This record gives sequence, structure tokens and C-alpha cells, in this order.
Amino acid sequence: MKNFIISFIALIATISFTSILKADDHAEQSYFNFQVNFCKLNDGSSMEDYSNAVNNYIKWSKKNDVEVFVSRQMPLFPHDNFVSDRGIDFQEILAGPHNTTGKAWDMWLGTKEGQKLAKKWQEAADCYVKWGHAYPQYLDQKALDSENDRVVSWNWCSRKDGVSIKDLQARHAMMIEELKKDNIGLSGWVIVTPVTGGAQAPGDFVHLGIYDDVESFMKYKEAFAAGGWEGYYEYTENYASCSGEELYSEEVLNRPKN
Repeated sequence: MKNFIISFIALIATISFTSILKADDHAEQSYFNFQVNFCKLNDGSSMEDYSNAVNNYIKWSKKNDVEVFVSRQMPLFPHDNFVSDRGIDFQEILAGPHNTTGKAWDMWLGTKEGQKLAKKWQEAADCYVKWGHAYPQYLDQKALDSENDRVVSWNWCSRKDGVSIKDLQARHAMMIEELKKDNIGLSGWVIVTPVTGGAQAPGDFVHLGIYDDVESFMKYKEAFAAGGWEGYYEYTENYASCSGEELYSEEVLNRPKN
């Protein structure tokens, strides 16, 4: 089982929802809204210009009581190459309750102040916005709260033919129990399914995990190389087909206080 746990963790990717999820070894909230902005800077714009627009949005969200978790992820080891390039410079995560997200978007689209902020944001970058449902599986709250800078890996997967959602959930439940015994460098695990604007998503769901730093990420990679790969192939042969990991750096920009 230990080798299976190690190898399965090699599927996981990284985000940090420490302000909307309260947990010691598990998540108190069973699901939340997960927004991803896939962005490319416009000609003549800098990251400073874009950051100013986002910081103004965060201030606005606090003032209007529609604050959510916000982070920015920059590629370290993406799947992009000289043959295939998605054409994005970075991606941002906005995560929070569905009702808060809905209220924020209504105010963003329907008020003068919101529209003014939206214009500045769109002048700085061209972004594709997607929504998903996020389901926390395992969280080490102390580790999640410790830093605002960490690394992120994404791994998109799709269920094998004949594998039910219950089959997959049962396998994941085994993983949660083992992670409570030995997290092998992992600080958190969240599964996200695309729901709005996600027709071109590269899989049915994505495994998201949290690592304090590259050293923590490499802790499980070493265990994977030492034999955990056997369990990885067992999972991908019998439960889900996965595209493989991408690694990003992440900076937490906002943690809601409530």
C-alpha cells in the first residue's frame, strides 16, 4: 500500500485554499467553487501593470464583502514545448463559496466600479476564465498556513471505461487514510472537475496537491523512483488515464479572513 500511496501522489497537483478550508488532516467543507484564469499579457503591458489591476480587485472585493482566495501560478515545468504551446504566460486561481463567487461576478459586471476594474484588467491581459467544482481530499492546515510561496503540479485524468465514480471514490478514500499516516511531503490534495467553459479541458478531473517547496515535491519523487512507480501504473491501467504532471510556482495573493 505504501508504494501505491507514493505513486498515486505523483498524480497530484498543487493549490492552496487555506483560508476557505479549515482542517487538521481533512477538509471541513466538502466542496467549493474553483475559478482559473488562463492569461497572456497584452502587448505593452507588464506583470506590474497586471498585478496592480488584480490588487485593486482584491481591495474592491474586501470592501464589498465578496472576498475569495486568490493565487498566481507561473510555469516551471509545463507540458508546452516548441511544437505545442498553449500561449499563456500564467494562471490565477480564485476559490471560494459559490454564493460569494456569484455575488462578486454580478457586482463586477453590473456596477460602474466593477466595470471600471474589469476594463483595467482586460487592458493588462487577455484571459480565458473557467469554473470548476473543487473537492478537498486531504489537508495539513499547519503546513498550508506556513508560507505564501510554494510549488504547484497539475495532472489531468479521465476514468477508464467500466470504472464507476464509486469505484474511483473508494480508491481515493484508501489514499486519504494512508496520507494521514504518512504524507510523504504532501501538504494537501484537492480534486477539481471542470463545469463551466470547460469543454476543452484535457480530462474529466484534475488532481491538485500542495507542496511547501520543490524539496518537498522531490521527496515524493524520490520515493516514486525508488519503487512507487509500480502503484502508479496500477492506478493508470485500472482506474484512470492521466496526462502526467506539470509543475508551477505559486504565490498566494489573498487569504479571506472569514
